[in-house]
Amino acid sequence: MTDDLERKLRLATARAKRLKSARDQAERLLEQKSRELYQANLELEQAQKGLEDDIKQATYELSVSNQRLQRALNERSTFIGQMSHEVRTPLNAVLGLSEILLTTDLNEDQFDYVDTIKNAARSLTVLLSDMLDITKIEAGKLKINIEAVDIQRLHRNVISMFELEANAKATTIELDMSEDVPATLRVDQGRYRQILNNLVSNAIKNTDQGTVKVMVDYSDNHYSDGIGLLTVNVKDTGVGIPKHKLKTIFNAYEQLGNASQGVGLGLAICNQLCELMQGRLSCESELGKGSIFELTLPAEALVIDKQTLDDASHQKSSQHPPLNILLAEDNPTNQKVLAAQLAQLGQSATIVNNGAEAIARLRDDSFDIVFLDILMPVMDGEETLMAIRNSSQRISSHYCVALTASNYQEQRKRLLDLGFDEFLGKPLGLSELANVLERTSLRLHAPLNDSVTESDPQESTCSNQLYDYDYLKSQFGDLAETIFVEIAPTFVEHTCRNLVALEAALVNGNSDAIRKTSHSLKGSSASMGLMDLAAKFELMELQPNSNTVHQMFEELQIEWATILPGIRDELTRLQAQMARDSAC
Repeated sequence: MTDDLERKLRLATARAKRLKSARDQAERLLEQKSRELYQANLELEQAQKGLEDDIKQATYELSVSNQRLQRALNERSTFIGQMSHEVRTPLNAVLGLSEILLTTDLNEDQFDYVDTIKNAARSLTVLLSDMLDITKIEAGKLKINIEAVDIQRLHRNVISMFELEANAKATTIELDMSEDVPATLRVDQGRYRQILNNLVSNAIKNTDQGTVKVMVDYSDNHYSDGIGLLTVNVKDTGVGIPKHKLKTIFNAYEQLGNASQGVGLGLAICNQLCELMQGRLSCESELGKGSIFELTLPAEALVIDKQTLDDASHQKSSQHPPLNILLAEDNPTNQKVLAAQLAQLGQSATIVNNGAEAIARLRDDSFDIVFLDILMPVMDGEETLMAIRNSSQRISSHYCVALTASNYQEQRKRLLDLGFDEFLGKPLGLSELANVLERTSLRLHAPLNDSVTESDPQESTCSNQLYDYDYLKSQFGDLAETIFVEIAPTFVEHTCRNLVALEAALVNGNSDAIRKTSHSLKGSSASMGLMDLAAKFELMELQPNSNTVHQMFEELQIEWATILPGIRDELTRLQAQMARDSAC
């Protein structure tokens, strides 16, 4: 029994020693691991601190680089903007004077030469616009302006604009618009038209004796807030695009062909404009079998009475007395161009060289409209506007229009917010200038239209029977009647002949002939001072595919039938008077 207990005691003692040895070993191992873990934590903390320092340094360096890049982009944008202004000044002269020359009596060769000059100048203007667009987009300065747009009319106008170019290449251009497309959508009209123009122009450029088709569709409530999706496919049967080029066609300065096809900005701008409008631009193409460019764009449909849109678009006022115009412009060439353009529209202007001179004239006289160039010496356009708005009520209430070569929405919005009533970008077209003058006339004479007083019927009849010399007297003074006798027969023959041609173009549905003939008639009517008649011809020129174009032509015929007897009677009277004077 004793031996058994001793044996058990020895075993227990041995087990206890083993357990103590194992515990001691475990404690030593735990202590070692703890030290290793502590050391690893220290190293990790040091690495983390080093990484944080590296991140801070990299973030700082990236911030500095971004600031330098942004500064470089801003400087480039500023430089190109200034360069654009300097280049647009002579371009304004080329475009303005060539446009005026085209309305004069030119032979066929001369017309082609001047038209080529005008088109070349417009190409340069497009290039300048592209350069400004790409720099403003890269600098994050280009803004999107969403507005209500007659989207169906916009597409018809774009197709009509390219018909002549397509026909010259024996290419058919078609518009396929789904019935689901609403009359009015909210989009940035200028930027959307810019994208569409570029896609259609490229399709025609790369298609010979083929077809260019523009397909437009719209799906309601595509997005959760009720906004739908506008989808436009521009499909051509042209040369197509190599597969290896498809990945780069939307990159700036990438050319699909040779250098004569441009600097490769068009598609890059279109793609970036799409992204700014939350849309997408893509392309599918096969070499030798044509291309399909697809534009998808979120757009809100509006329910607006179409007649209201037509009335607003077609609205033209009746002929009004000449406006009292003040023009502040320092560039002598621009002064000459604007004066000639105003003369084409039956107007003349008081011209000053800077804002200080403009303020001095406004203190002495009142004007119906004041045109202010933005960049002028002594006092620029913005300073002049501030001085006008801070003056007495008689001066501060003047209607002021900004003239600038920076024809971009950021500049437009800034100037309008500053207090300008309207904005005109250079190069300035006659139609744009005419529209501003028309709105000014409407504003000035609208109250008179609301309270028309009765006049002597006989006096009214007499005034319609004789030609109104106001315009010719403003241009030629005492020689007005002599000039009238010289040009009236040519004007009558030209108008009668072209009215017949215009009617034939309407019957044949030839929109290009309607546009050209109306343009010619508009210019000759304006040269005679028949501004109401010229405005009606301009309406036909701008909207040759309108549903109301036949009605417009009937109204023109009625008005011409009223004007023609007065011109002939006055011509007969003056010729008889001159014959008597000669006999004496």
